[in-house]
Amino acid sequence: MTGSELILHLVGDLMVKTRLEQQPWREDPGFLAAVRELQAADLVVANLEMPLSRRGYRVPKWANLRSEPEVIEAVRWLGVHAVTLANNHMMDYGHPALLDTLETCDRAGLVRFGAGRDLAEAELAARFEIKGLKVAFVGVACTLPVESAAGPSKPGVNPLRVGFAFEVDANLMMEQPGTVPIVRSWAVAADRERVCEQVSRLKQEADLVVVGIHWGVPSHWLAPYQGLLAEYQPALGHALVNAGADVVWGHHSHSLHPVEVYRGRPIFYSLGNFFFEGAGARSFMEPESVIVRLRVGGGLRAELVPLWLDDAGFPRLARDEAAGAVFRKLAERSAQFGTQLEVHNDRAIINLE
Repeated sequence: MTGSELILHLVGDLMVKTRLEQQPWREDPGFLAAVRELQAADLVVANLEMPLSRRGYRVPKWANLRSEPEVIEAVRWLGVHAVTLANNHMMDYGHPALLDTLETCDRAGLVRFGAGRDLAEAELAARFEIKGLKVAFVGVACTLPVESAAGPSKPGVNPLRVGFAFEVDANLMMEQPGTVPIVRSWAVAADRERVCEQVSRLKQEADLVVVGIHWGVPSHWLAPYQGLLAEYQPALGHALVNAGADVVWGHHSHSLHPVEVYRGRPIFYSLGNFFFEGAGARSFMEPESVIVRLRVGGGLRAELVPLWLDDAGFPRLARDEAAGAVFRKLAERSAQFGTQLEVHNDRAIINLE
């Protein structure tokens, strides 16, 4: 890496429904403070949680999201430069809506990755060269509704499939009927190896490689005794770092999940929601969130900026007690990995040593 310092911001799930000129939050001081923090970076990257289209058909699944193409203006106004499209909602209205999303992003100058007209396009990395530093992003999804994965001649998202099985203790079930079985899960080897090989190739060219990964389970659906992480996640996170990923950037759970430092590289299992309009109707979403501020150049440093989402899903910059609550939750959830957060003036630094 060179001596120049690049500031990179990563945020979690972004779902906007209302056009910019109609948004109620544009004059809110706490929200504007959060936006100013977000925009104080050379590069801002988010997970775009919805297709942008009026076309398509509602595919049969648990929840379908979609917004009008015009909301791209609100996404850009927030300061976002690039988005991963690899998630479980990008195909909610079939391939016509995905194709519209690709075109809408391209027309708006919003760099996108993680989905495409076929697997070759979905796999493409987003590449940037800023201040003499080369940064590459790969987007993958482990959360794959039926028919959402891209294929050789099929539109969709970049898949990293996960297998699963249920482990049942027959004696316990007899003694305690209704007991939740243990869920075993693992990354499918062919997809894991394909993605890791790409990461290794990118690391030969780039100063920083970031893998954006839609994975995990919201707390609402987790068996309490199995913890916050699905079984496949730590092993997969480690494999990506071993392959050359400098940062693993997770999203999907709509809540803060642990931060692990593995071989000096951060694995953010979930940053929570960044902006999720209409989140109040979803009881499994938690209000705590963070902006990850990465300082790249002469090494890698990671800082956290705390956010607190209101009942409507709009973020505000967290200060004082609210900031402390965000960091306490993250520290408690990360304790299993021995992660150290150094809190200074409503900011936290992650010890990557």
